[in-house]
Amino acid sequence: MKKKNFIPLIYIFAGITLNIPSISIAQNNIYEICNKLEDPIEFRNCITSGQSIDETNAEEFYTRALDSFDSADSLNSIKFINKFLEKSPNAKKGYILRSLIYIYDFSEFDKALEDIEKALEIDKNYAYAHALKGELLYFDLGGSFSNSIKYINKGLSLSPRDPHINFIAADVLLDNGFVHLDKDKKELALTYFEKSQIFLKNTLDYMDLISYKNVAAEHTFPIDFRYTTTALLGDAKYELFFLYRDKKQRELSKKYLKEAISLYSTAISIGPTQEEVEKIESDRDLDLITPADLYRARGNMFSWDKKWNQACSDWKVSKKYGDKDARDNYREFKC
Repeated sequence: MKKKNFIPLIYIFAGITLNIPSISIAQNNIYEICNKLEDPIEFRNCITSGQSIDETNAEEFYTRALDSFDSADSLNSIKFINKFLEKSPNAKKGYILRSLIYIYDFSEFDKALEDIEKALEIDKNYAYAHALKGELLYFDLGGSFSNSIKYINKGLSLSPRDPHINFIAADVLLDNGFVHLDKDKKELALTYFEKSQIFLKNTLDYMDLISYKNVAAEHTFPIDFRYTTTALLGDAKYELFFLYRDKKQRELSKKYLKEAISLYSTAISIGPTQEEVEKIESDRDLDLITPADLYRARGNMFSWDKKWNQACSDWKVSKKYGDKDARDNYREFKC
């Protein structure tokens, strides 16, 4: 990152030298006012007070950017984060939030990558930035899986208990599992699904650790972080059930079937309503995990467990929410 040049101001009164902290362009008005004071103590108090006010305003802009990002107010989110970075040009969290705004609100992935790189120039050990870079390369910039996972592993090595980094690792591994499943490379798919479930479990185990709280990352989840992670872990178990069933490993396949049902049940119990999710999908043009998806998937698992009453009950709910696959299952199995 090209850093701004700061000029230290040395102010001399009656033989007293005051070393004033570096100033940014946004603080010039403070110095213009304070320079009119002849008493060195008054001058120092003026500077301290002005900087304090300026820092408060910067944090207020960051909070406003977060709030706007959360409500999909794209224009204000980018406006406020730019104002924050004007006042705090060396704040790595500002560049990361702006990168997320570029990704989710504007699909400007090259700009997002530039901001991630700026954050890493400020702090080369910024674990979340490394992982986010890997995720961006994999999903949005056409990067290879091997190159993308290298950055994610870097983030994990720096912060192995960070729930958001574990989630990114799981998300990429899960997607890569589906890529190989579509190519009928079942052994590779199984490997990636197995790995993804480990990181999803880690995410659930670590998400309540206060020391890893990441406000910006949390705002990338328009619905509850725990709900989304639990549902995806259910999906990983769902796929592992079929893969181990094809390998005729009955004990393992049965284990994953039971675990998938349990996880889908938990996600349903803690999740939002169908109407709430559909509203968010409509407002933000997103494709989210809905209760309809979960009821249909759990119904499928119940059917493989030969619990037909529960299967039909779940398909009926999913069908009511408009799920076509659940409707077809309901008819095919003559519920």
